[in-house]
Amino acid sequence: MQLFIAGVLLILPFSFANAYLDPGSGSFIIQLIIGAMLGSLIAVKTYFKKIKSFFLKLFGKQSTDKDKDDEE
Repeated sequence: MQLFIAGVLLILPFSFANAYLDPGSGSFIIQLIIGAMLGSLIAVKTYFKKIKSFFLKLFGKQSTDKDKDDEE
């Protein structure tokens, strides 16, 4: 993988960019990352029962009404 990245970097022409990242840009990128993480956590929380039943079906362990009665 490192050899591939090195090869790509050697092939691409480099030119100097007269630009910089100011603190506003950095905080915007951090906000995007935090927002994406929180959004994915809320989505998992919202659909937790569906996700749980999917994995239980995937691994062959299905919840039955008898199991629910035993848990109570």
